[in-house]
Amino acid sequence: MHQRILSICCMFILAISFLLPATAGAHASTPTRTPHDLADFPTVDPNYIYNQLFYMVTHFQRREAGYDRNLPVNVNGHDEFAAYWSQEIARDLQGFGPQARRDDFPVQGWDERPAVVPAFNVEVSVPGVKHPEQVVVIGCHYDGEGFSTQSANDDASGCAIELGVARAMASYWRTHHTSPARTLRFVIFDAEEQGLLGSFHYINNTVNGDLHSIVAMFNEEQNGIAYPLRYQGLLNNPVLPFNIDLSPLQNNGLYPHQDQLSQQQVANITHFRALMQQAVVAAFQQFYAMGDQMLSYHAGNNQDVFRPIFTPDQVSNVRQQDDTLGGSDQIPFTLAGVPCATLVGNSSYYDPQPPAWSYPFDQPEDTIQMMNTYASGGSRQSQALTLALALPGMITGWMLHQPDILGEAPADQNPIAAISDIGQTQVGQNVALDASASFDPQGHTLNYAWNFGDGASATGIAVNHTYTTAGDYT
Repeated sequence: MHQRILSICCMFILAISFLLPATAGAHASTPTRTPHDLADFPTVDPNYIYNQLFYMVTHFQRREAGYDRNLPVNVNGHDEFAAYWSQEIARDLQGFGPQARRDDFPVQGWDERPAVVPAFNVEVSVPGVKHPEQVVVIGCHYDGEGFSTQSANDDASGCAIELGVARAMASYWRTHHTSPARTLRFVIFDAEEQGLLGSFHYINNTVNGDLHSIVAMFNEEQNGIAYPLRYQGLLNNPVLPFNIDLSPLQNNGLYPHQDQLSQQQVANITHFRALMQQAVVAAFQQFYAMGDQMLSYHAGNNQDVFRPIFTPDQVSNVRQQDDTLGGSDQIPFTLAGVPCATLVGNSSYYDPQPPAWSYPFDQPEDTIQMMNTYASGGSRQSQALTLALALPGMITGWMLHQPDILGEAPADQNPIAAISDIGQTQVGQNVALDASASFDPQGHTLNYAWNFGDGASATGIAVNHTYTTAGDYT
């Protein structure tokens, strides 16, 4: 069998580790649907996202981290959810070398009810062809509270959006004969409901030695109860806003040390925020070009009326603001100085005087049927909900298309040398290195040769090395 030699050069900066669901009610159609030419960027399929969400939450419920010891799926569907998601995203990304990694970590569980098994994050990576060492992360969490049922909004919605983005990106790459310029990592974090344990483990351990290579992080968090939805599809109710919470440039109560960001980190965050302003406009234009131009709402007397959607004057329904919300997996990334965007819908349920349309996330009532009811007044698929779920995915796809975020590069038939996550790198401590993220488009078997930059070398897909002196090694 023909084999190729893949040479991997390592660069490390050794320092102290940084620790830290038939349509009812409101629907997007008009007597005459008039689609226009689409803009040339990865475009999500709203129905695919909705259908994936419906399937996952009705098949894999009660996803509490740390307790699924081969339990029946109707008792705890945690592990089965992760397995299904991994298989589906691998199908979406087929042809681009997706590599899945299960990353276990310990959790204590709850008072008087200790955890019985480790929690685990799942990461699926596609290597970049131009800068495989630079990484973009798209994340969400897949666990739920102990008393939860579907946890549909919080946060199976994010997991479905990740699938939608993966499918859109791969379709775009195939059509344009390109590949991602940088490495793209889709992650579903575990134990978020127990204190952001999965994302902090990811930053403090999984990628701690490679934080400087993370270009951006997108956190898809509890989406769907947002623009262009009106509570129960009633015209008299206001359009609910959609929020994009961004890494701040100034200190706030959640991030008190933003004034300590380096000049490069400030420049990166500033540029990321400017691109996001353009992304929202581009996403609105794409939905409008797809024919999503009118949405019907209930006006009383059993009459529905159409109102325009995705028009320029409605862009203000997307609120871009400094991240002060917290409580989700963007926090450790933002603390590490990474440009982050948390795309999130309604989250006012626990406010002192919440409005009537505040959605009961983290409650047993959080189901796809309830989400449809909030969107249209009935439990069948609401197009308002379907579009609200797709909006963050469309924005994310536009952002990933940008050359300074993920970008694309012409595809060729050469193998791609890529190192998987690099954990803590400290002098005198073993560093485990893995090249399983590497990919040969022709499907040949690869051999691996490592040069550590300090006179040592090794062969094999996974190796270990200990550096004795701090420094940069290439």
